Amino acid sequence: MPALLVVSTSPGAGKTAFAATYSARLLADGATVSLGKAFGAVDDVDAAAMKTLVAGAKAIDPIAASGAPSEDQVRQAAQAAGGSGASAVAVIEGLSGEHDSNRLLADELDAGVVLLAGQSEYISAIESAPAYGDRLVGIVINNAPRHQGHDLESEIVPALEAAGLPYIGAIPEDRRLVAVTARAMHECLGGEWLEWEEHADELVETVLIGGIVLDWGPHYFSSQENAAVLVRGDRPDLAIAALATPIKALILTRGVKPVEYVYYEADKRQVPVTVVDKDTQEAAEELERFLEYSHFDHPAKLERFSDLAAERLDLDRIDSAVARPATG
Repeated sequence: MPALLVVSTSPGAGKTAFAATYSARLLADGATVSLGKAFGAVDDVDAAAMKTLVAGAKAIDPIAASGAPSEDQVRQAAQAAGGSGASAVAVIEGLSGEHDSNRLLADELDAGVVLLAGQSEYISAIESAPAYGDRLVGIVINNAPRHQGHDLESEIVPALEAAGLPYIGAIPEDRRLVAVTARAMHECLGGEWLEWEEHADELVETVLIGGIVLDWGPHYFSSQENAAVLVRGDRPDLAIAALATPIKALILTRGVKPVEYVYYEADKRQVPVTVVDKDTQEAAEELERFLEYSHFDHPAKLERFSDLAAERLDLDRIDSAVARPATG
């Protein structure tokens, strides 16, 4: 059974995004695919996201393991991933930093391995790569800062090549990949829906705060795409200025419901509106903490990552490796 194991140097490096994206690519090419995490909790959010985003793949249920899995748990994970028949391609998300366990799993599956790392972690990737030997298909740098492209080309790629490691490419940082929905923001803040909750599942890529706006209101609120606006409920002037632009959500603070004009403008443009009890500063600080833990859980994120992968990664190299497992 062809298999690809996706691992990383640390949590949050993009294993779920890569595994889901590559599986969707295989499905689009007509392959039969199994997809899932090797290890995780029953209610693992990333495993659930993969099931939802790549519904055409057969789901692999993760094996519960606390810390580094035992050899018996590794064998169980391999059996769970390999139960779909010889013709299916299994794409399995391994562990972060547990390279010995990942290597055992790769051996059990006779799988190629893709190693993901953030740009600042490339030395860890170089140090970890030998654990996978000939099974290593290549290294992907994820969330590469756009303003550090020179470092990537002049320092990091040469260092990987000097270490004899195959470089698959780099995915640049992208706001859409770390966005959340208006619904998630509403739940984070404990809000009350006032208008158009049914449109709250679109992604919000940035938050604009309606405080002392020195520019003309609509100019300020249209300065960022796919934005939510956080503003006091007793400032209808700012709320209406925001609603004159294509925002994704309006969050009103201090527990103040708006005047009728705000309802009218929100209804006309079908913008989700929620009211929260927190003041604007408290809500902004809570959202800032919340946005640090964005998950890869939205079809628009899969679409964006797929586009970036097709443009920036040597996916043919991975296809060739999956088609010819490196036994040994």
